[in-house]
Amino acid sequence: MSPGEDHARTRASRRKACDLCFTKKIKCDMIQPACSNCVLYKSECRTTIIRRKGNGHKWRSQATEHAQPSSQIESGSGSTEERLARMERHLQQIINTTIATGGKLSSTTTSPKDDDDMGSPLTTETSSDAAVNDDEQVLRRQNSPPEELPLSTIEEVIPIVDHYFSVFNPIVPLFDHKSFMALLNGWYGHNPRRSTAAWAAIQVVLALSLRTPSLDALVDSVAPNRFHRANLCLKNAQSVVSDLVARDEDLLGIQVLLGIVLLFQNSSDPKPASVVIGTAMRLAHRLRLHSQEAARYFSPEENEQRSRVFWIAYTLDKDISLRIMAPSVQSDIDIDVPLPSLKASDGVGLIWTQDGRSKVNFHRLRVDLGHIEGQVYDFLYSNRSSKIPKEERQRRVRRLQGQLDRWYQRVPAAFQIEHVASTLDPGELAMVTKMHYAYLLATIMTHGLYGHSAEWIRRVSSPGREEIRDLAKSMDSCATTASAKSQSPPFPGGWSRCVEISRGCMKLFEKSTPTECLVWQCCCPHLSGLTILLANMLINPSHEFVTLDQLLATKAMQLYDKILDAVPSESFRKIRIVVGDLYERAFEAVKKATVQDGTDGDDILDSFDVDPYAAAHDGAWIFDSERGGEFLPELVTNPKTNYVGSTFNNAFLWDSMPPVTTEWSPVYDYVGSGAP
Repeated sequence: MSPGEDHARTRASRRKACDLCFTKKIKCDMIQPACSNCVLYKSECRTTIIRRKGNGHKWRSQATEHAQPSSQIESGSGSTEERLARMERHLQQIINTTIATGGKLSSTTTSPKDDDDMGSPLTTETSSDAAVNDDEQVLRRQNSPPEELPLSTIEEVIPIVDHYFSVFNPIVPLFDHKSFMALLNGWYGHNPRRSTAAWAAIQVVLALSLRTPSLDALVDSVAPNRFHRANLCLKNAQSVVSDLVARDEDLLGIQVLLGIVLLFQNSSDPKPASVVIGTAMRLAHRLRLHSQEAARYFSPEENEQRSRVFWIAYTLDKDISLRIMAPSVQSDIDIDVPLPSLKASDGVGLIWTQDGRSKVNFHRLRVDLGHIEGQVYDFLYSNRSSKIPKEERQRRVRRLQGQLDRWYQRVPAAFQIEHVASTLDPGELAMVTKMHYAYLLATIMTHGLYGHSAEWIRRVSSPGREEIRDLAKSMDSCATTASAKSQSPPFPGGWSRCVEISRGCMKLFEKSTPTECLVWQCCCPHLSGLTILLANMLINPSHEFVTLDQLLATKAMQLYDKILDAVPSESFRKIRIVVGDLYERAFEAVKKATVQDGTDGDDILDSFDVDPYAAAHDGAWIFDSERGGEFLPELVTNPKTNYVGSTFNNAFLWDSMPPVTTEWSPVYDYVGSGAP
């Protein structure tokens, strides 16, 4: 080999940047033993000598040599036999590199050095260095070809996948079990047709499973790490979203997008979920999931899964729309596919009580509730609805509350708010608790009592009690006093109903497994319920459940402060000032009332062993960074307070309508005679 050729080889293989700088596309100063960027990112400074991209340079160099005149090639390279030998050596180098890389990807046991490049997102390391390395892995995968998308060993993945399909998927049937297991086995069988969509689907299932509470996880020493591992899986799935938004050859793309929405929905910021659900719904339209005409091209099994995926997307779309006060993507009038069956033949979508005596079709209940949530926005909060006359608005409120009443009557007794905590396992209880909080949200927004309503906040912040008392009377009796004419439209029994549901949901929240996912999805209606309970205590400080309401309000205030510390928000801070003032006024009113009745108001919470001003009891379980924001076992193992005397034990007096027995049609079940 000539000196010139040897110099060219050395220059071609020389790295101008370390691995970290190359991955992040930043300039590397190549300082030894560690460059400045590696010191900044607290990462090991390594420089890979052999890179796969180098082979492309060699081939381009080889092509250039072939393009030269034959005389020049012969003078610089020798005879034809030498050129052929050199080409064979290049080919052998490419083959060896490919084999070495493939073996590294398929290996189930990696060295410590390999962990940084091909490490699993499910690692159990908890050190800060491990977290940095994991984040770097996510960055490296964003532009990686399919064969460079790593996963943990199948021995690690299978138990997590099994937990998902035994706890979460039977309730929210996002994936078909048999199809997914075939996809998983194909991936670990080194199917040459691997896709980023399949990899992202596995990551989403792992993340959802790790976010789903279980009895084992509550006492698991690595339980806090589950949340961190779930976030890494979510980041992995996000890194290939651009490959999924136009995938219309199968359901895999929209299934991954909906899985990401479910994960985003359980976070502090709902905005990403609103963006991704819009993309998912547009993909559903391209797949014609909302059209019955497209069903003739698929088998009955495929149509069943298409239906389930569509109705999950529909439910998320309507729920997020009401939460963020923005229009939903899917129009009810454009749907002609049948609703999910009330009796699932394969049992998917059903939740059973622990004793196996009662069941409920959770999937169908959420679809029906999602439809009502969509109507609450369309008929009360859309731009056109804000301009309707007062009488028409009152009529719509009555009709919407009637729909909510009939929906709740269809919930079996064992799954209603007052009983469900004692009948379900932790994972199922968390799902049903979120459903009941969606019901609470729809109810309080129907009556305009949600936390971000300027009119409602003005009333609760008024110095006296008259504003709130007049509102409550008008809602319960449909009074048309002068003070009631300017506020949200009344509904008979509306105030009492909102107080009742707020109390019941807040009790249910205290009995549910404390997870960060539950907090973020329930916090807005939970804090609105807090305001309603405090306002009710202010105008009626001697009601029979005042002690229970004080306990619930105290714990909710502790939670409010923790949320404000975790997510500083100017609007939240302003509402906190108003609610804090209302809290003090309500407790002072209760204290005066108990003194007048001859009761020692200072001891009103003694029976519950709660310090109303201590924020370190139950409020600390949510955002402890050392625990990873996941589970707090002591809150589950300690005995729960057995609250008694709730009026939830009796049927609602205003529920005189029989349960609905016919299936709801999204095309014809309108609140009014026409669109708003």
